[in-house]
Amino acid sequence: MIFSAYTASIPLPKADRQDLEKFCRIGADRYAVLTQSLSRRGIPHQVIPLAGSRHIFLTAPAGQKSDCYRTTFVAHYDKVPHSPGANDNGAAVFQLMAFWEDMRREGVPHQAQIIFTDREELSEGMHAGEQGSRHLAQHLRRLGVNNILFFVLDMCGIGDTPVWGRSRDKVGLKTCGGAVSRVHNLMEEFLLRYSKGTDYGINPEFSDDLGLLLGGYPAIQLSLLPRPEANQLRMYMKALEAGAGKAHPNIFQPSSWQLKHTPNDDINTLEPRAFSLMSRLLRDIARYRFPLP
Repeated sequence: MIFSAYTASIPLPKADRQDLEKFCRIGADRYAVLTQSLSRRGIPHQVIPLAGSRHIFLTAPAGQKSDCYRTTFVAHYDKVPHSPGANDNGAAVFQLMAFWEDMRREGVPHQAQIIFTDREELSEGMHAGEQGSRHLAQHLRRLGVNNILFFVLDMCGIGDTPVWGRSRDKVGLKTCGGAVSRVHNLMEEFLLRYSKGTDYGINPEFSDDLGLLLGGYPAIQLSLLPRPEANQLRMYMKALEAGAGKAHPNIFQPSSWQLKHTPNDDINTLEPRAFSLMSRLLRDIARYRFPLP
């Protein structure tokens, strides 16, 4: 695969763009490419095998403050067969690695951690309880991990506008208590700073936030869209909420998201502005203190 001039302008070092290209080849061993890319950067990581999945942890050395949540960024590295999976979800994986390396190189203090998850893409016949993040949440519960919140990155390689959502709202989950709802409100208030005050909490997609929420953890899914597509989706979802729409939310798909799970989801669709925006956004989230109740 040859980079177009547009893709070559993505603000990543040349070696990282080469790794991204390998990562998005049909039939690529994504686990191998990802772990080799981490090793090339000298980024320490730990692999946690759970229920047939291999999750990859990057943990900041700083100790957790007792009065705030620990922010954890999540991006799934698996993809559906026969698709390059560039926006779903190669972009987010490499945005997180770039963020981690930049913060480390610059010595910026933060408490964020990263988990690259496996088996987000459920094959036919599987249910939400089999999602890799569901087993991950159960594992964290067994370890007694509390006071943690998750920003789940999925489809963050195209666009200039954050759109977010909670799978709890999409399927009517009843497993999350008042404390989880309160921290979700804090997360949404933060994201409003990047949407010029417009509420784009209208993402109808499912990602690893579903499995994490089923485990009782606060998790919000974050994606990007071009502003006109974000406005279209917002209008559609508002109409649906008001009862004007009769169709299921997933029937409407912004143009950028129609590429997912197809052979057209390749690296030449990724946009430099999306990588620049995510760089700023991840830095600000990592340094922000989300206070405990």
